Amino acid sequence: TTEEDQALTETVETAPQATGGFDAPVLTPDKVSYTLSSPSNFETGQFAAGQLPGQLNEKFTVSIVNNSAADLDLATLIVQGSTAAGVCADIFDGDNAMAGAPTDPLAVGASTTFDWGLSCPGTVGDEFTVILSNAGVNIVEVKGKLA
Repeated sequence: TTEEDQALTETVETAPQATGGFDAPVLTPDKVSYTLSSPSNFETGQFAAGQLPGQLNEKFTVSIVNNSAADLDLATLIVQGSTAAGVCADIFDGDNAMAGAPTDPLAVGASTTFDWGLSCPGTVGDEFTVILSNAGVNIVEVKGKLA
C-alpha cells in the first residue's frame, strides 16, 4: 500500500543522545566522550575528493574517549554537517590527513583522534551543526559557526 511504501522510505529523525559546542567534551549516556575542535577553513590537497565549488571547506578534529562498558565500532561512524543553506559534503583528502574514521574498534578505556573535512554551503560566521551517528542512532550534536 501507499502507507507501507511511505513508511519504508521515510527517514526518522531522532534526537541526539548528547549536545554541546565545539572545543568542549560532549558525554553520551554510555560514557563515551566526543570533542570536536572548532572548524577552520582549509585548502584541499591536489587529490582531494568531495569539495564542492563555491562552498567553504571546513576542517576539524574529532577526539573520542571510550569509557563505556564495550568496545566502540567507529567503522560505521557517520559525520553529518549542515548550515541554514543546506547539507555539507564529506571531504576525503590524504594531503590533509582526512581519510575517515578509524576502522578498528576503540577498546574500553582507549582514545583516538582523527581529522574530518566538510564542504559546506554558506558564508563565514553562519550557524554550523555537526551530528555524529552510528548504527542509525544520532549520538552527538555539536553547534558552532563556519570559519
